[in-house]
Amino acid sequence: MKIELLFRPVALIAITVLIPACTWVKIPDDARAVAIVEASAVGNCQRLGSVSTNVAWKVAGIKRGENKIRVELDNLARERTFGMGGNTVVRESIREGTGEYSAYKCP
Repeated sequence: MKIELLFRPVALIAITVLIPACTWVKIPDDARAVAIVEASAVGNCQRLGSVSTNVAWKVAGIKRGENKIRVELDNLARERTFGMGGNTVVRESIREGTGEYSAYKCP
């Protein structure tokens, strides 16, 4: 009985610490070819449109790591850009789990 009472808080703490470290967005192989570049690199490209992406930036009230959020948002933007026929994406902004991007078709 005493071990069970000790186990519950330890398990809760472990789950709370480990879940924010998870990467939930996996990129399809086709979308891996989509390049993420600076705006200055798309001068000779055709703009296809805007891409907005969202991921959970807090889990159980705890902020997830900025790098993990950026990677997941970038991966979603790459996948959506590929779906639009693009091969290049420019990150415009990232804030609280929302990423704004521009999709391009470059030579």
